[in-house]
Amino acid sequence: MTTTEADDPIPTSTRQMPPIEPRGNLATFLRSPGVKFIMIGIISVALLVPLLLVWGLTEERAQRAADVSRRIAHGWGGDQAINGPYLAVPFEVERSRVMDSRTIVERVTEWVLVMPETLDVTADLTAEERKLSIYTLPVYNGALMLKGRFAGNILQDLAQLDGTPQLDRAFLVLNINDITGIRSDAGVKIDNGVVRPFDPGMRQISAMASTGTDGYASPQTSAGVHRIIERPLVENGFSFEIALSLNGSRSFAVAPAGQTTSFSARANWPHPGFEGLFLPEEKTVTASDFSARWTIPYLARGIDRVATGPTLPLSGSMMSINLVEPVQFYQVVSRTLKYSIGFISLVFLAVFVVELKGGRMVHWIQYVLTGLALIVFYVLLLALAEHTGFTIAYAVASLATTLLIAAYLGSATGSRRNGLSLGAVLLSAYGIMYLVLREDEYALLAGALISFVTIAATMYATRRVEWSAPVPQAVPAR
Repeated sequence: MTTTEADDPIPTSTRQMPPIEPRGNLATFLRSPGVKFIMIGIISVALLVPLLLVWGLTEERAQRAADVSRRIAHGWGGDQAINGPYLAVPFEVERSRVMDSRTIVERVTEWVLVMPETLDVTADLTAEERKLSIYTLPVYNGALMLKGRFAGNILQDLAQLDGTPQLDRAFLVLNINDITGIRSDAGVKIDNGVVRPFDPGMRQISAMASTGTDGYASPQTSAGVHRIIERPLVENGFSFEIALSLNGSRSFAVAPAGQTTSFSARANWPHPGFEGLFLPEEKTVTASDFSARWTIPYLARGIDRVATGPTLPLSGSMMSINLVEPVQFYQVVSRTLKYSIGFISLVFLAVFVVELKGGRMVHWIQYVLTGLALIVFYVLLLALAEHTGFTIAYAVASLATTLLIAAYLGSATGSRRNGLSLGAVLLSAYGIMYLVLREDEYALLAGALISFVTIAATMYATRRVEWSAPVPQAVPAR
């Protein structure tokens, strides 16, 4: 049986018309530049999660490098600091205290530390790099010479203090931060006489806590050496000369223990860092070594020539030399990660502008993949820097990431020109970031200027954009 057109309730003309796409549906809404811009912002914030994981990986590797450095230092010698020599004189003093409403008078022993009138320290450091696995640590052997004189007015200074000095029990004391680094039979030559060997330890004398180059405070210690001094020498004064060979790593420091202290140092290391309360008056740094000299007068130290108590003074007033490693890449990689969110936002803005100008949509998944490629850059940088150094690693990682992203987005937008433009933007951004990392003092200023130029360029490029209109899609060629 044949159905006629009159019997069909739906006319043929109506049945052949294509369905009309309703305006304002979800797909059209998601293609609007305003929504796309918000989605890019959400993706940028979401990428903070893998960035934090990379940051944690960097800190973990830095901690492992620090642990290996401590293992190397443990076998060779750690951060070294010399404080002294001092003349330690015990005093018998009567002290009273109240107990159960009664006053009890006790006779106790207290200590007085007399500083030399002059102290001249010379240090000749022979430095090298020790390696364990992929990690290195600068170490040195120091040929040290300490010369000076204790004045003949020691008794006059002691007479101003309460109590009775026990001159027969006086001894010379020298604090050495890591005594395991001593590599010679250390002794003292008094008044140009024979060498008198030191004994280990500082008896009842201790050194104040100090902070090393690793940022950790060492506990109060009695590490050092001492030598009994005869009564006539204490009464009349004496000159001294101390020579020793000392192993250490990373840093070497000297306290201005003399009323007038001079300190000169040289080392075959081209990357010195001078720190501490006193900086050198003269320094010469070449491509292979350095030399420096300090002179600290009596008044500049800020303390008297006689100190009371069993604790050595001046532990916080060191003249310090750090054997700086040429590349502290863990710190630099961490600093690079601080700019990561801004860097990712810059690349996303460049892709967004290309998308608006080119008329070809970039899917949000492609934004995510681009962001992940930018994050892999930091992992690649960290891994390569441990083997090649920071500069080579940065060049290789940035070039590889640029080529990857430029080729991918050039293909995604269907334009080789867009890929080349994005590649140029990436290379310029990586180059500027490298310059910012090299100049610590201008990092904030450079970052602020780059941010301003970026947002200004984006505002200029999108000034005529209809944010609520859908992004036009290019019609593929037949």
